[in-house]
Amino acid sequence: MPNDTHHCRISITGLALALGVLWGVYLFVLALLAGWGVRFIWVSEELVRLFSAVYPGYAVGFAGAVIGLVQGFICGAVGGALLAWLHNVFCRVGK
Repeated sequence: MPNDTHHCRISITGLALALGVLWGVYLFVLALLAGWGVRFIWVSEELVRLFSAVYPGYAVGFAGAVIGLVQGFICGAVGGALLAWLHNVFCRVGK
């Protein structure tokens, strides 16, 4: 192959945005569903309380859901960027 130097690189921006959106939306939906009394494997008020130890202001209800959306997006984006950057570092090392 003539140009296979970047075959294993991941877009840092792309993964950061994808994980930021996924984690933010998950925290948003979790707080809303828990507020409506929905309870199953990944939805409960206990889980929201657990996450509120990490995300200040995150709580059951709409206001807490919006706070979780913003903080979750930031946390997911930073985690996604670090994961993609680390993958790209190891991709270069393996050559």
